Amino acid sequence: MRILMVCQHYWPERFQVTEVCEELARRGHEVTALVGIPNYPTGVVPMEYRDGGNRDQWVNGVHVVRCEEVPRSPGILGLARNYLSYMKGANRRLDGLSGPFDVVFAYQLSPVLMAAPAAKAKRRFDVPELLYCADIWPDAAMAMLPRGLGFVLPIMRRASTSIYASADAIATNSRAYIDCFESVHQLDRERCSYLPQYADDAYLDMDLSAAPSGKTRFAVMGNIGRLQDMPGMLRAVDRLKERDDFELHVVGTGSVIGQCEEFVRLKGLEGHVVFHGRRPYEEMPDFYRMADCCLLTLNVPGAPWISSTLPSRLQGYMAAGKPILAAISGSAAEVIGESGCGRAVTAGDDEGLASLMEDFIDHPDHYADCGEAGRSYFRSHFTKERYMDGIEELLIKTAGGGCDA
Repeated sequence: MRILMVCQHYWPERFQVTEVCEELARRGHEVTALVGIPNYPTGVVPMEYRDGGNRDQWVNGVHVVRCEEVPRSPGILGLARNYLSYMKGANRRLDGLSGPFDVVFAYQLSPVLMAAPAAKAKRRFDVPELLYCADIWPDAAMAMLPRGLGFVLPIMRRASTSIYASADAIATNSRAYIDCFESVHQLDRERCSYLPQYADDAYLDMDLSAAPSGKTRFAVMGNIGRLQDMPGMLRAVDRLKERDDFELHVVGTGSVIGQCEEFVRLKGLEGHVVFHGRRPYEEMPDFYRMADCCLLTLNVPGAPWISSTLPSRLQGYMAAGKPILAAISGSAAEVIGESGCGRAVTAGDDEGLASLMEDFIDHPDHYADCGEAGRSYFRSHFTKERYMDGIEELLIKTAGGGCDA
């Protein structure tokens, strides 16, 4: 197939879409990636991409076409300028692409606007479009917008519906998102497929058994932002602070890390919570070996669909073979229940999470089989090969019989 992939982010930014395109190329497809200028997350453009550099590249078999965009800057307005500039730049760049293509592949992260040029490409080249939705809108925006800007949500909802409706087929990483497409965006659910993103399987065959310790060590790893409901996790820790036989290790950083550190200081939790900051990937096996159990929280009041997503850290925890305790709803709670990798209470229930943590501290033997159950489920559902087979099949099906598959 001749595939035109549309996404704002790409190598050297670290997003899964790069691996997806390169694997499609390795499988014999011709892949052109219409992407932006690397500047995520800092807003700093690498020297080799400044002043018009490297706007047309071949990287690991993929033809990478870059459009101009305004780098990210702090605040809602700074992000809005970045989002809109990619959309406009990609639309302009499309005019210079000659094609032909068999299918347009929109890989939609946040914002949904990054998929808008795919609709133009579909019309320009008269080919069908597959949209892969990793972040559901407008709920993703609701998680970020200050309260005073709620009046823009109806506009975002209309824009989101228009972009989703333009796709001939949609795949998504959350079963709950399919309900959203049907109930919020009035799309026929028969156009939608559940295809969870894959996760790094490097941990699957590692021995990451917890090192002996006099305390139960819980861990949370990854981005510490508004979606992750770290305040709820810390409130659960606060409920157990009279105990001296456990610790929570926070490996990562993000937009609310300062608030978390302040909460720990105000509540006197310094003996229970350890902040490690962002650590290199190479060090992560050591942190997993330290952890007896991993915690997972996700809660965005007023944004039920984004609260029902399947966070990638769940898959990482499963690959590492760690029992998981969670305060989460939707697809993640379903996966935890189906797999037997741990236990979950409803999103936002810090009291329930504290009870789970206390049960784990007192009865770790009750969770002895959770780690291997998670790994088994991972092998069946979250490997890269399974995802790539699924996305390739969907692309071929969407393109129809008129292409060389």
